Amino acid sequence: MPELMMDGGFVPGPDLDIATESHPHERTTRMLKNLGAGGTVSVVKILIQLALLPLMAHLLGPKEFGVYALTVPVVAFLALIADGGVGLSLARDRTNRPEVWSTAFWVLMASGFVLSLAVVASGYLLSLASSEPRLNILMLILAAGFPFLSLAVLPVARLTRSGNLVACAIADLLATVAGAICAVGLGVMGFGAMALAFQSFTGCVVKAVIVNLYAFERPSAIFRPSAMLSHLSSGGILMGGRVADLAARSAETLLFGNAFGAASLGAYNFANQVPRFLFEAFSNPSWSALYAQSLSEEHERLIQIFYKVCRLMAFVTFPTAAVLAATGPEMLAQVLGPSWQQAGVFLRILAPGYALSITASMGTALLLALNANLIFFLTTVLLSIGRVAAVATGYYLQAWEAVWLVTLSNTIYALVVCTFVVRVADARFVSMIKEVSGSLIAAVLCGLVCWGVLYVAGGSIVALSGAILAAVVCYFGTMFAIEGKNLKNEFTFLRGAMAGMIKKDR
Repeated sequence: MPELMMDGGFVPGPDLDIATESHPHERTTRMLKNLGAGGTVSVVKILIQLALLPLMAHLLGPKEFGVYALTVPVVAFLALIADGGVGLSLARDRTNRPEVWSTAFWVLMASGFVLSLAVVASGYLLSLASSEPRLNILMLILAAGFPFLSLAVLPVARLTRSGNLVACAIADLLATVAGAICAVGLGVMGFGAMALAFQSFTGCVVKAVIVNLYAFERPSAIFRPSAMLSHLSSGGILMGGRVADLAARSAETLLFGNAFGAASLGAYNFANQVPRFLFEAFSNPSWSALYAQSLSEEHERLIQIFYKVCRLMAFVTFPTAAVLAATGPEMLAQVLGPSWQQAGVFLRILAPGYALSITASMGTALLLALNANLIFFLTTVLLSIGRVAAVATGYYLQAWEAVWLVTLSNTIYALVVCTFVVRVADARFVSMIKEVSGSLIAAVLCGLVCWGVLYVAGGSIVALSGAILAAVVCYFGTMFAIEGKNLKNEFTFLRGAMAGMIKKDR
């Protein structure tokens, strides 16, 4: 932890210096740790959520879930803007000026309390509008978590700046586990919807405590907004992108529902959530690790790391998208019933576009690290406008045609992001294509094999299992045929790096 000065400011300590002074091999090892920790925690969180959902549904029942659902839109929106985008901006700050970080602390804490009041007021209005008085207490519990959201922003920024995302992963995991235990315990005790509210509150508290244990800095009695105008401006642009994305998704939902009805809207929302849920479990830790690495890495080496991260994302998302596209209708019909077949058709169309856009979005980590905040905002707005415009054509086109236009929007977004990465970060488009081409070819082939098995054998559970197994064998076989030497070298490198990490830890 950085050393404290007598006036409450701080000078750089070991944790902050390591990102700029360490050997390239040590920086690579640190990034691998960040990727491994983030990916592992993401998978564990998914498993916890999958186990928790049916359990809480059994304990609470649909009515309690419905009451809590009324709180979600307001709380989700306010939580989205809680840090004002300042955290990512401050992670780039190398000045360590007390007036900047102390002012940020007071601004964030003030905003946390203001947002808490907004949540409480929203609860009162929602209870009047819905004639559900329990919303007041639910929103009061949720409001109590917002100051802790603010309290976690600066430690996370410091940990990101120092490249220690393992600590953030540990905090996320402990927060998820603590929240789940709280929810189940209170659910068993008959607290109803309040169990879910306390789950959210507990998660906020635990994460704030853990990250502050790792990277707390006592703020000075300094409040000088002019010292952090650049961070407020940068954060405002980032927050604008988040708000634009949220507003566009709300408009997208409204337009699709009006054009095609509630049943098709449910199918469309489900088909959107599946690939996002699967892909973002891998993309979020990868993006965070790349962003943290970009704050300290030499430019030429950073570009090479960026290529490898894109390669990793393509290796994971492309075959997953191919299998989802090949098996979507049959899989959902078997798992959820024939009424979900339309969702399977939408999933077949949407999955490839998500794989492309999420892989390309790794480039936005470079754009933000290079202070290209406006470009990041514009690409987000471009994607939002494209998706809304695509869905708006539903008044003239059929549902599946509008969904194809959504996939086209995701594909155009991927191309635009790659173009800006080439222009701003001096990356090479040919190199990006080269890194993902093997996964693309192998994914197309495995998707065709999967579809062929289903076409011949039908859509039974046995045929579905056989088709997925054949796709997996085809994908890895093709990858080894195309890039066997590269895969062997990368495996050797990873094995050596992991052995070095284990030896160092001992």
